[in-house]
Amino acid sequence: MENGFFLITGTSKGIGEALAIKILEEGNTVLGISRNRSKTIKSKKYYHLSFDLSETVLISQIMEKVDEIVDRQNFDFVYLINNASATEPINYIEKCLPIKIESHVRVGLIAPMILTSMFIQKFFDIRIGKKLIFISSEVAFTALPNLSIYCSSKAGINMFASCVGLEQKSREYGFEVISIDPGMVDTSMQHVARSKTSDEFSRVDFFQQAFEDGKLQEPVKVAEKIYTILGNNYEQGKYVRVSEV
Repeated sequence: MENGFFLITGTSKGIGEALAIKILEEGNTVLGISRNRSKTIKSKKYYHLSFDLSETVLISQIMEKVDEIVDRQNFDFVYLINNASATEPINYIEKCLPIKIESHVRVGLIAPMILTSMFIQKFFDIRIGKKLIFISSEVAFTALPNLSIYCSSKAGINMFASCVGLEQKSREYGFEVISIDPGMVDTSMQHVARSKTSDEFSRVDFFQQAFEDGKLQEPVKVAEKIYTILGNNYEQGKYVRVSEV
């Protein structure tokens, strides 16, 4: 799987960074979106746009960068990987500031919706391989105290992916749409969760124990499995678990 164009959000660290590196190693082109540029990604085929996804009214700037790259090259396929998500606020909902709640939902749910809409518009009639990928989480199906905003955003992403998958199923040159559950990965989200007090996060002991027991996967290994998933075909809107690969 090479000579593809990948638009990936959240490439400064964690899964997004590791996945971008893997995709680049396979001979593809990547446009990474994050506030800060990764210090690890080194490739002439890597383009970066410093962008805060909570600024949803400015997302058209991302597509302008896509136009700049794609319109001067010939790619065999195009993928959008909605990977970025917010972590905070983690607390009882009445203790979460409205501005923090709104920012979280903008990054984790609204931005992927808008970006997906624009990406489909861009490649609507192009007869090449096209996929829309959403990095989800098992918490989309599991209610956890103090993680109400994070769980709700992930649940929203799953439903959005399912709906868009049904829309694309009837299109002659539609996108394949899937959600991916990476499992428990050693990312900043896990670090933030472990750093909370029990008053802020009642499940902090569970997250701490998972870390101490070595149950967290390394982003690099998860990225390799996700790359395998990207090369397979699934039914529209499918929820795919990395643990099953």
